[in-house]
Order: sequence, then C-alpha cells, then structure tokens
Amino acid sequence: MSNREALLRELRAQALQIRRNTWRALRAAGSGHMGGSLSAADLLAALYFHYLRLRPDEPDWPERDHFVLSKGHANTALGAVLAQAGFVEDGFIDTFYGFGSLFGMHPDIKVPGIEMCTGALGHGLSVGLGMALGSKVQGKDWRTVVMLGDGELQEGSNWEAAMAAAHLGPLRLTAILDYNKVQQSGHVAEMLGLEPLADKLRAFGWEVSELDGHDMAEIVDALDALPERPDKPSLLIAHTVKGKGASFAEDTYLWHNNAVSDEVYEKAMAELGEPA
Repeated sequence: MSNREALLRELRAQALQIRRNTWRALRAAGSGHMGGSLSAADLLAALYFHYLRLRPDEPDWPERDHFVLSKGHANTALGAVLAQAGFVEDGFIDTFYGFGSLFGMHPDIKVPGIEMCTGALGHGLSVGLGMALGSKVQGKDWRTVVMLGDGELQEGSNWEAAMAAAHLGPLRLTAILDYNKVQQSGHVAEMLGLEPLADKLRAFGWEVSELDGHDMAEIVDALDALPERPDKPSLLIAHTVKGKGASFAEDTYLWHNNAVSDEVYEKAMAELGEPA
C-alpha cells in the first residue's frame, strides 16, 4: 500500500468515526443537528488529520493554524473530531447538551481547540478574515480556514467579508463551503438561491475550485493545492449530501435537527457499519 493510499484509508476511517460519534452525541442529548454535521464529516477529517497544523496537547500553540466552524450548528461533528484528535477526552462526546457541559448545540471557546463561538450565522468569515489579517500583520505563516454553510450565505455579512478579503489580500485565508443544498426549512434553491455561486465569488476576487465533498482523494488534492493563487483568498465549494451516511436523513430538511431515540441511533449505526 502506498503512502497516499494509507493516508486516504486513515482519513476515511476518521470520517466514518466522526459520523458514528455524531450520532452517539445526539443520542446522549436525545436530539440535535445531524444533517450538517454528517455532510461535513469527510471535510473535517481531512482538515484535522491531514491539513491543519495543530497541537492537541497545546491547543493555544502560537503557530497553529486557525479553524472557524461558521456553520456552528454542526458542532456535534466538531466535538467528535476534537475528541478523536485528542483535544478533549473521549467521554466529552457523551456530555452533549448536558447540564453544565461545554459541549452544546454550538461551539464554545472554553473548549480546547475551538477558536470562535459560532451559531449566529453569517459571522465566521468576517472573524476568519480578522484572524488572517492578524497573521499577515505579525509576519506569521499560520493559515485560517473557515467552514461555511450554504444557507448562511444568504446573510449579507458574508459578502462584505468576501469583498474585504479580496481587497485586503494577499492573505492566508481559505473558505470551505459545505454545499449540501438543504437548510433548516427546505432546499436552498427554493428558499433563496445562490447560483451562479462560483461566478459570484470569482467576481469578488476569490480563486474558486469545486469538488466532491465526500471523495477523500479530491478533498486531499484540493487542500494540498492551496493556495492556488497566492494573491487571492481561496474558496473550495464542496458538493455534499445533507445527512450523509444515514439514508433516512439524506437530502431532507426534516433531519436538519430532529429527535434521536435509541431506535434511530441503532438504525443509523447499522447503516454506517463498523470503523475500519
């Protein structure tokens, strides 16, 4: 087995475990946001176990890369990946939405490895831009990555940040869009369409690439190619499926947020199978 094949196999296994731990957290709470967590699992696995320069045993390492989950309702997947990467203990997953727990519906900066409290949509890219500017002003080489949701691109603050990022560059800034095409109340195209999305961001001065957000080889290649244009901020449009990995939850707003009984949990686990 080549080094690349071994890497892809490991990342796929981590993504599967993120999905399994997402359902584990949701069962512990009895409900929560699963659709956007499951669609982002492959991207998060590639980021945390391949691309981002991080030290789980030193989460405030000054030279670390910075990651902002702007679509904060996907916090169950972020909590899962933080546990798998060693930022927090494995038992953290079972405290989701529990009384006194720091692992809630949205990220909390009190949790090691989390850079921004998110959940009020539309603000992550602006804060990520500020982080990237901080890196530039200090003469540092750490990178900033912001994961966006497609529904939150209906918030105007994203477009202000996009315009400013192109103007203030060059910056070590990448945005990744988890483009699962379903938001809380329906399909994005029906609620407020975004297309032609790539053309819009290119017109704002961004370098844009599109990929299959569930094809680990494509994800790794896209991350390794960053920045495609050092003089421009980068946007990766990752086409994904809401609720990926559990057929009953795929491509439907009904499983953006829902109750999770033992029966639902077992059904999801049966479809996901055992970790490799």
